[in-house]
Amino acid sequence: MNESLNTIGTAIAPASPAIPSADRKAIDLAIIKKGAKDYLDFLDATKEVFYAYLYHRTGSLALAQTLLSEIFLEVLARAMSLWWFGTLSLKLLLDVTERVLTKHDAGQADLDNVYLPTLSWLTPEERASVGTLHDALWSLPRTASQLMVLSILLGLPDERIAGVLRQSEATVAASLKTARDLLLERWHPLPSLMDKLSSLAFLPSLDLQSETKLRFGVVEKYNALRFRRYQWAIIAGLFAVMSNVVVAGVIAFAVIVAPPTSLRGVRTQVASLDALVVERQMKLNEAHGAIASVIRETQGVAAYDSTRRLTSVGLGVALEALKHEQRQETQINRTIDLLKRAETAMEVLSSRIVAAVKTVVGWF
Repeated sequence: MNESLNTIGTAIAPASPAIPSADRKAIDLAIIKKGAKDYLDFLDATKEVFYAYLYHRTGSLALAQTLLSEIFLEVLARAMSLWWFGTLSLKLLLDVTERVLTKHDAGQADLDNVYLPTLSWLTPEERASVGTLHDALWSLPRTASQLMVLSILLGLPDERIAGVLRQSEATVAASLKTARDLLLERWHPLPSLMDKLSSLAFLPSLDLQSETKLRFGVVEKYNALRFRRYQWAIIAGLFAVMSNVVVAGVIAFAVIVAPPTSLRGVRTQVASLDALVVERQMKLNEAHGAIASVIRETQGVAAYDSTRRLTSVGLGVALEALKHEQRQETQINRTIDLLKRAETAMEVLSSRIVAAVKTVVGWF
């Protein structure tokens, strides 16, 4: 929650009075109210710079004090809510300022009486030229006006501005250059002021009475918000207890109107339902058994068909082999017949030749 002064930075003008540190420690309410200590530390770390920012944004000390209290209380309420997960920082205060400013009138500016007299090292002509600075600042866009207030009127260096706005130093340097050029287009200072812009910083300080009022307001707001949270917790607890009482009353009324003996019919119905469930389960088991039997028979038929197909193939092959052997045997029988016929024919021819030879021999 806390944001150190090294992060936000401070710059005090030479002519601004300082409040003694002993007076500031005398109103440390964190010792009395331990619960608000974190937020009071955040307030102590940011109030000087933020108060000076509000003054230069409004030009009025009275309006700056009003806005300071209102914004710190609003941020406290936001931080105490259960659905807020942000971080308390000076940037958060600056963002809330732009929204809150639209609800308040600018009022009467007191720059001539509060701010300009502190610039005693300037000439009257230069102070008159500085008197138109805020008018030009207020006409700038929100981002440019914010940067110029932080840089010129609060005197924060670029690296601290980058830490406050949570941006890189290069981005802040470029934005500052653009905002400065835009400011010089609308504010035409004396040439002698161009080298003295860094000496125009002014941080007004809260008086002891205003600071005490602000811290008491923060503590009271914190206690009120915490008490409201306790109230919601108590209401939620009572609602839970009453809900249980209502439920118990409804159950008791049901038992009185319909005593437990009337549950016998319900038990009978439950038993009947159990019997139906068992019967359905038995039928389901029978159906499963029938399906399993059909599956087994189907598998047996498929195996038989496969066996028949294999047997048919084997018989076909055997028949083809038998036919081949029969064809070979037929060919062999034909060859034997031919040989027998040839032998018979040769025997007849031989007998005829012998007879012819004998006849020829007989002639001689």
